[in-house]
Amino acid sequence: MKLKTVRFVVESPEDVNERWSKALHGKVSSSSKEEIISVGSWEILAKIFSGSRLQILSVIVAAKPKSILELAKLINKDFKNVHSDVKFLAGLGLLELKSTKNSRRMMPVAKFSEIELPLVA
Repeated sequence: MKLKTVRFVVESPEDVNERWSKALHGKVSSSSKEEIISVGSWEILAKIFSGSRLQILSVIVAAKPKSILELAKLINKDFKNVHSDVKFLAGLGLLELKSTKNSRRMMPVAKFSEIELPLVA
């Protein structure tokens, strides 16, 4: 599966609400190569993309770890913190968590290989 690009855009709260409303009603056309995630401020964007979360995304794309535990070991971080960040990123739709043969372990899978962030809309 070829990974797509995700574009983050910073928009006014009204524009964010309008974009989400259209998406919820199926009125958004999505490119096969790109998806758009809209946020209401640069501060929110900064909270989403902490250094640790960017490192997690990068390692998942590059190393394709078989579990969150393996990911934590690869980046030499505490499992609990990595697990929390992975769940957060999955909740945003940037990752997918797939069940493994060992049903207690989840494998983080990247949905995107690139992140675009235009500085002007």
